[in-house]
Amino acid sequence: MILAGSREGYALILENGYVGGGAWFSVSPLDSGCEKADNLTGYNHMTSHGQEIGSAMPEAIDPNDVLPRYYQLANILRESISNGRFEPHQPIPSERQLESLYSVSRTTIRQAIGLLIRQGFLYREHGRGTFVSPQKLQKGISELTSFTEDMKQRGLVPGQKILEIGYIEPPEQVRTHLELPPDCDQVLRIERLRLGDDVPMGLQTSYYLLPEGQTITRAELEEYGSIYKMLQERFHLIPTEADETLEVTVATPREASLLQITPGSPLLLSERTTYSQYRRVIEFVKILYRGDRYRYIAKLTR
Repeated sequence: MILAGSREGYALILENGYVGGGAWFSVSPLDSGCEKADNLTGYNHMTSHGQEIGSAMPEAIDPNDVLPRYYQLANILRESISNGRFEPHQPIPSERQLESLYSVSRTTIRQAIGLLIRQGFLYREHGRGTFVSPQKLQKGISELTSFTEDMKQRGLVPGQKILEIGYIEPPEQVRTHLELPPDCDQVLRIERLRLGDDVPMGLQTSYYLLPEGQTITRAELEEYGSIYKMLQERFHLIPTEADETLEVTVATPREASLLQITPGSPLLLSERTTYSQYRRVIEFVKILYRGDRYRYIAKLTR
């Protein structure tokens, strides 16, 4: 990990989501119900309880720090968000307030706000202002759960939009992961847009080699909602373990349109090969998670 040995090095760490000693931060966007403000931040100078927020952020900008001033300001705002001083969808303090509190220019303030927007801590609504993003969903790397289970564990209503379902000739990657015999030339492919509280969270493409004479229809999938539930109840196949890889990619125009993000936005790509209780492959799935709404966590021991 690069530390603050150089301004460029430290900036790179922050741009990619690390702060100080390497702690990972998170958060994400949606809408709000605040009145129109008089500047880009959207803050109307008072909280819902009539109290000013500025006093809750006592840290100061150090002009002698190697870290640029806008990074320092971004760190202060990020810390306030992470500590719960701002609620999701709450407008942040006005540029005028931030200028007065930290003796920095409007340009510096806008740079800090722009950085936090790119990192998913803030979001901007045209003509209304800048607001605090809701908390990012997180998933443990050691957990084998379905998307439906993930959403329910986090108090969100899981949903799906079935984009395509049907049999295809498997590409070589799919053939390898499903451990298909040479004479197998058809697998079931299902592409779905996955939702949490009706908000797009991920784009999922799954491949299955089902027992002979069995299939999954669109109507059945809409009824069950969860393929894992269907596999257990209909086919008596219990997903028990999986091999999974994670990597970062960017959204194509089609993916961005479906996920309601900007083309080129960061995505987290998960590729998973799932095994049944018989230690046989039952699924190969690719999931593109919105980078501003999802993160994975891992607990390491030594």
